Amino acid sequence: MINFLYIIPEIIIMTVLSFVIVLDSFFSKNNKKISYYFVQLSLFLCSYYIIDNFNFLNKNTSNLYNTSIFSNIFKLFITLSLALILHYTYKFLQYFKKYESEYFMIALFALIGMMIMVSSEHLLLLYLGIELLSLSLYSLISFNRDSIFSSEAAIKYYILGAIASGFLLFGISLIYGLTGSLYYVEISNQISSLNFSSSEYTLHAVGLIFALTFILISLAFKFGAAPFHMWIPDVYHGSLITTTLLLSTVPKIAVFIIIIKIINSIFSNLYIFWADILFILSILSIIVGNVTAIVQTNIKRMLAYSTIANIGFILLGIFTGSIEGYKAAMFYTITYVLFTIAAFGLLSELKNGESPIEEITNLSGLNKQYPILAFIFMLLMLSFIGIPPLLGFHAKLFIIQSLILTSNIFLSIFAVLMTVIGSYYYLRVIKVMYFDNLDNKLSCISTSYITYLYVFLLVLLGLFPDILGQISYYSISNL
Repeated sequence: MINFLYIIPEIIIMTVLSFVIVLDSFFSKNNKKISYYFVQLSLFLCSYYIIDNFNFLNKNTSNLYNTSIFSNIFKLFITLSLALILHYTYKFLQYFKKYESEYFMIALFALIGMMIMVSSEHLLLLYLGIELLSLSLYSLISFNRDSIFSSEAAIKYYILGAIASGFLLFGISLIYGLTGSLYYVEISNQISSLNFSSSEYTLHAVGLIFALTFILISLAFKFGAAPFHMWIPDVYHGSLITTTLLLSTVPKIAVFIIIIKIINSIFSNLYIFWADILFILSILSIIVGNVTAIVQTNIKRMLAYSTIANIGFILLGIFTGSIEGYKAAMFYTITYVLFTIAAFGLLSELKNGESPIEEITNLSGLNKQYPILAFIFMLLMLSFIGIPPLLGFHAKLFIIQSLILTSNIFLSIFAVLMTVIGSYYYLRVIKVMYFDNLDNKLSCISTSYITYLYVFLLVLLGLFPDILGQISYYSISNL
């Protein structure tokens, strides 16, 4: 029996969403901006009740839906991150006269999908959450209907996303056929009872390994890990910069959580198999992401390949299979999302002539015209590199430490070397801002004090990383 007190955040989002959809039909085009404020109100109400749910420590609504500390912490982080993302989105769409209230409604649908993914304890429910998120993202990617690149990006994402969903559904079908259940706990118990060294269970074991492989390949597609990354550069490039901001942040958190839960709750006894898969995915992602980003001239494509490289570092932490590794991966994921929101949010506040920022050269001479914005963007780039004492340094350090603690010395050296290589394209952006001639077309849409405050808080987190470290460790301990 489900206790609805535990799912009040989801109920709030669905109620407000239904209300806004109906209300929006009665507004004229000039008055539809009120929909945005209702959406933001729902996000803050949702955050309040998620925090209130911390009173019910590690309790489940049922075997189907989980409301543990782990899920609530990430629900809160996703909700607050989305509120900040929509703040930048609203200003951007207003300025470029692309405002449509449907954009924010679709974003709420995406949030519901992510909440279901985070709290699901059943593979079919997980699939429904992923599909709800994916369908929402298809719509947001194609939102810029006047652009052929946007339409192309949406088609690519749809086709590859459908293939990934097919892989996931096939893996789930295999598990159900072999275990007779789709509940995480029941599947895990059955796997634990198997002796994979016994010939009696060879066929059963092979089937489960195949299922695990298909599920991880599907999640690699959704995560954007190489060699299943081919959609990321084109989708990031073709979408509006605010859509790219959404794509590159909160969905990554949801997929990361799913990977952690799948391998920890279901396939923990199959470490020897999934570790090899994650090893390959992480190495390829870091190499492909860092090397390819070097030759990019479009800033969204550069950040797309940077995302792939960062995903590789996250997977390295998960690969260790240790609590320290999971904690490091979680710390890295949160850090990556926080700084990506700041970077894309800042880019959304700049324009080149009457167009959004697209090329790295569009930032030429930013320091001469907007020295504070240039300094902030430089801090963000240095954090992505991993320069102390910024938060990005601690993120990479924790990953390397987790590798050393699990005797993966070669991988730790590899991570350091790739960090050095990856620093080139971030430093190039800084060079363009500070040393190239001023681009007279460069201007600022609006100066957001929220950006200043947000970056200041990120700097403070870099000086006191234990705050985020303790949150990561606490949530992993209550997984």
